Amino acid sequence: MLRKPNTINEMKYFNFSFEPGKEISKRISINSNEPLVSIISIYNCNSDNLYIDQVFRTLKNQTFPYFEWIIITNSDVSENDNLFKSKDLLKDKRVKIIKQDFTTVSEAKMIAANLAKTDLLFILDFKNLIDKTLLECGYFAMKFNPDAAFSFSRVVEFGDNEQLHNTKFSISEEKRKNIIPSSVFIRKDIFLKEYATLGNDNYEDWYLWLKLLSKKFVPLKMGYYGCWHRNLKKTPRKPKLISDEEASEKILKISKEIDSKLEIIQFDDSYEVDYKNVPEKIDLKRKSIVPDDKTKRILFILPWSVVGGADIFNLNLIKGLRQKGYEISVVTTQKCDYALRQGVEQYVDEYFDLTSFLKRKDWASFIAYIIKSRRINVVFLSNSYYGYYAVPWLKCQFKEIPFVDYIHAENWTLRNGGFPKDSNAIADYLDATYTCTSHLRDIMYKTMKRDVKNVKPIYIGTDSDYYNPEISLEMDDELEKKFKNKKVILFPSRIVHYKRPLFAVKVMEGISKIRDDVCLVIVGDGDALEDVKKYVIDNNLEEYVYCYGIQQDVRPFYKIAALTLICSLREGLTLTTYESLAMGVPIVSSDVGGQSELIESDCGILIRPFQTPDEQFDFNYSEEELGEYIMAVLCILDEYKKDDVRQICRNKILKKFTIGKMVSNLDKEFTKLIDNGSKINRDLCKKIGLAERYLLVHSVLESKDERKKY
Repeated sequence: MLRKPNTINEMKYFNFSFEPGKEISKRISINSNEPLVSIISIYNCNSDNLYIDQVFRTLKNQTFPYFEWIIITNSDVSENDNLFKSKDLLKDKRVKIIKQDFTTVSEAKMIAANLAKTDLLFILDFKNLIDKTLLECGYFAMKFNPDAAFSFSRVVEFGDNEQLHNTKFSISEEKRKNIIPSSVFIRKDIFLKEYATLGNDNYEDWYLWLKLLSKKFVPLKMGYYGCWHRNLKKTPRKPKLISDEEASEKILKISKEIDSKLEIIQFDDSYEVDYKNVPEKIDLKRKSIVPDDKTKRILFILPWSVVGGADIFNLNLIKGLRQKGYEISVVTTQKCDYALRQGVEQYVDEYFDLTSFLKRKDWASFIAYIIKSRRINVVFLSNSYYGYYAVPWLKCQFKEIPFVDYIHAENWTLRNGGFPKDSNAIADYLDATYTCTSHLRDIMYKTMKRDVKNVKPIYIGTDSDYYNPEISLEMDDELEKKFKNKKVILFPSRIVHYKRPLFAVKVMEGISKIRDDVCLVIVGDGDALEDVKKYVIDNNLEEYVYCYGIQQDVRPFYKIAALTLICSLREGLTLTTYESLAMGVPIVSSDVGGQSELIESDCGILIRPFQTPDEQFDFNYSEEELGEYIMAVLCILDEYKKDDVRQICRNKILKKFTIGKMVSNLDKEFTKLIDNGSKINRDLCKKIGLAERYLLVHSVLESKDERKKY
C-alpha cells in the first residue's frame, strides 16, 4: 500500500486496539433538518455481514449527525441477513437500504449517487471504520476549500497487518499505484459527471482518481487518521470482468495525461493567511447537536498532545472532569505526531486537530462553530499561542461565556515572558487566570505588571493512588536485580537542553570520582538524547549512566531511586516533583519557578542555577555549580534516613497536592463561572474590528514563519 510512516514516534504510541465503533457514545447527538453528507455503501452479504454492526456504530458515534446512509444491495439478499437483523439500524431514519440488482460495484455506486440528497458524497466500504470526527472534519475541509473535488484522510491499517500510512500525497506515486483509500469524500456533481468504469471492480476507484487528476481536479488530504482499513489477507478476490492487461493499458494511458505539478491541498503543508481572511461566522441553519440541559460542557483549546508536563496536566484534568460528568471538546492548534492524542480521546467527546484539516485562516470560524453547536459554557485555554490571539474575537461572539486560562511557567527566552505575557495582554477578556504556583502569580502582577486582578494559584498535584510505592509492578524484579547495591539517581524528563541532561551527566561524572556505588538512570526522550549518549560513550561513563528512553510507566524507576535530580533552567512546578515525592523519593532540584513551594529541607535540596535560560546551549558549566549539586546528592545519600524521608515525602503530597484536590478546585471554579456567567466588561465585545485585526496580524506572521519551516 503506502510507504512506512516517516515518524517512528507515531507507531511507538499508537494503540491499534482503539478501533472506532466498539461502543456507542453516551453523548446525545441531535439530528435536525436535511442531511449535509450522503454516505454510500455497497453491501455484499457474503463478505460484509460480519462488520455491519461495528460500521453502524462508527456512524452513530459521529460528532456530525447530519448525514444519510444509502446502502445498496442486490435484491436477492435474504431478510434473515445481518443487514436486516439490526433493529437500531433499521429504526434510524438516516439509513436507506436499497435492494436493486447490479453487476458491478461501479454500477451500484451510480445508483446510490443518483439517490443522494446532498452535494457531498462519502464512499464507505463495509471493511472500513471511521473516526467519530471524520464526517465533520471532511465536511468542513470541503466547505472551506471549494476548489477541492475530493478528499481523504490518513489511514490506519488494522487486522491481519497493523500499520500507519502517513506519507504526503504524491501525484507521481498515485500514477504508479493507487495510494488513495477507498473511503473518500467527493462532490456529487463531479462524481456523476466523471465516474467512468473500466468494467473491472478491482480498478474502478483508481481510474476515477486518475481521471479527475487528468482534468486538473484538486485533491485534498487531511493530516489525521480518520479512516481505519481492515486488512484481511484471506479476503477472496473479486471476479474480473476485464483483463489486467486491458485495465493497465487504460490506466497507463490516462496517467500520461496528468500534470505531476497539479495543486494538492494537504495539511502536512502550511498555508499563508492574507489580511483579507477575516473570520466568518458559520451558520449551518441547524439546532445545536446537544440538548439544552444542565450538563456542564467545556472546550479545551490546547497546543497539542505530546509527552510533557503541561500535557500530562491537561490529560489528568480532562480525566477528572469526565468523572464529574462534563462533556468535553478539545481543539489543538500546533502540528505534532500522534503521541498522547489517543490517550486524550478516551476521555473526551471529540478531538479536533485544526492543523490536520483546516487552513489557519479558518480556525477561529470553526472554533466558534464548536462553541455554538455544542452549547459550550466555559472555554479553557492552556499554552496555545494561537488561542491567545483568537480569544478576543471569540469573546466578541460569545459575551456570556466565561473564558479562562491556565499557565505553568514564565519563559523569558520566549516572547520575553511566554504565555504569562500573552495572558496579560488579553486579561480584560478573561474571567480568570489560574497558575500552578504562587510564584508565577506574583511575577505576573509585580514583574509583568498585570492590572486585572483575576489570577489565582491552583496547584497541579499528582495521582497519589497511581504513584504509590507499595504497588507491585512488572519491572520491579528486573530493575532491582540490575541495580542491586547501587544508589540510583533518577533523571526522569523530556531530554531537551533547557532541562540540562548533559549537566546531570557531568554531576554523575563528578560523583563517580568520589564513590563507585552510584549511577544515573535517565528516563525520557527528546532532541538532546543523542548528545547525552555521545558524551557518555566519549567519556567512558557507560557503567555509571543508563539511558532507558521513554517509558509508559516510570514508577518502577522511582522505586529503585535514592533521589530524583532536576537541574532545569526554567520550570513552573514540575510534575516530576509531584510524582517523585508521591513515590517517597527526595529531590535535588534547581531553584526555579515554584519548586520551592513544594521542595523543603525535609524532602530535598534546592540550588540556584548559575545559568540563565538563554544559556541552555552553553555546555561549559560552572565547576562551582557542579560542585553544589555533587555535594547535595552526597548529602541526601548519606544523611537522609531512607524510611523517614520516604514517608515525609509521600505525606506532603497526600496532605495538599493530589490530582483529586486539583480537579475538585477547578471544578468548583468552573461551576461558579457557569452559574454566574461572564463578568467581563461588555463594551470590550463591541470592539470587533480590533479583535479581528489582532488575530489577523498574528495569523499572517505565524503562517509566514510556518511556510519557512515546511
